[in-house]
Amino acid sequence: MHVWTKIRHKLEHEYLAESLRGRLTYFVTAYHGTHDGDEGRAAIRLDGAEILKSNYYERMEAQLRHYYSTDPSRRDTNVWRQSANEAIHDGTFYQRDFYFAFYEFDSQSITESLCSENMLVRMLAILDRRTGKRTLEKMRSIIGELPDWLQIIYFVRLEAEHMPLLLERKPMKKGILFDLDGTLWDSSVQVTNAWNQTIREKTNRSEQFTVDDMHNFMGRTMEAIAALMFPSLPDSERIAILNLCSEDEIAYLENPENGDIPALYPDEQTIIRALAKEYTLGIVSNCQEGYVETYLKQIPFANAFSDTECAGRTGKSKGENIRLVMQRQGITDCIYIGDTQGDADAAKQAGVTFIHAAYGFGKVDACAAALDDIRSLPQTVKTIFEKE
Repeated sequence: MHVWTKIRHKLEHEYLAESLRGRLTYFVTAYHGTHDGDEGRAAIRLDGAEILKSNYYERMEAQLRHYYSTDPSRRDTNVWRQSANEAIHDGTFYQRDFYFAFYEFDSQSITESLCSENMLVRMLAILDRRTGKRTLEKMRSIIGELPDWLQIIYFVRLEAEHMPLLLERKPMKKGILFDLDGTLWDSSVQVTNAWNQTIREKTNRSEQFTVDDMHNFMGRTMEAIAALMFPSLPDSERIAILNLCSEDEIAYLENPENGDIPALYPDEQTIIRALAKEYTLGIVSNCQEGYVETYLKQIPFANAFSDTECAGRTGKSKGENIRLVMQRQGITDCIYIGDTQGDADAAKQAGVTFIHAAYGFGKVDACAAALDDIRSLPQTVKTIFEKE
């Protein structure tokens, strides 16, 4: 405890912001009779009341939970250490965590501490006198990404500095992002024809696929489609064939034979143009690069869409690409529209509302609304945004 007395004095008198000195205190204790005195609890007190507290048992339970949730083949010392950071991120800690956090904090700059993976180190930095009002103000943009318990500490500091806890809210920017196949057009016949032709003429394979097969493929990643098409082939060979099919598909769609253009859905142009007057529109697909552009070349309302993204360009999941478009366009309130379970999963991953285009190719487990006809979309979107 002699060591802790020195640490506490340094934290509360040398490092702590003047606005909190005498009000905020750090507390640790070890439980008697435990092995090496390792087991104990820690807390932060404000005006005598504990605003943050945890103990050894809560901390170890959280760390074990994170550790055993990983793939058994990956469990090693590094994963164990990372699990400790995740446990602290959950708001569980004990007295030794405070010691380790202090040693890191005391040995580096305040800028490094504000970016530390250890949330206790970040807490010490937020409460530090060297973190001024300008830095605290800049932190507003990222504070929502931090654990709830650390946000409380941040607002304690703001209040002590007589800074406003909340800023005036900016207007919400509403956006609608669309899947492509089965949602904005049906190119299954054309793509099936193109792929079958490529397989016949450019490979030694005998497989030929139906439109129903294509409906099952659409919405999936290229790797998943390749595995469904050629399950007996090694990954490299089936991906090579699918890449060849995809190249020929683009060429086929850009130069349709006998006007063989994929069908749009009823009144699609009128609907999309009307929506574009009220919302930011975009397209996010799992397709190869160039495919969305092919759709845009075929329609007279391409300028209604402000942005597009695809897995073929970014290598990211559909959920990640939804967030990417939202960030680029400044969309704060978003609806994603798609026709498959993969689309529903992507919307969930991105944290956005999902509308099922039930007129498309697939079924889903859950959605905010289902459309049997695209002409129902404007009213459905309006109702959802009004509720939110």
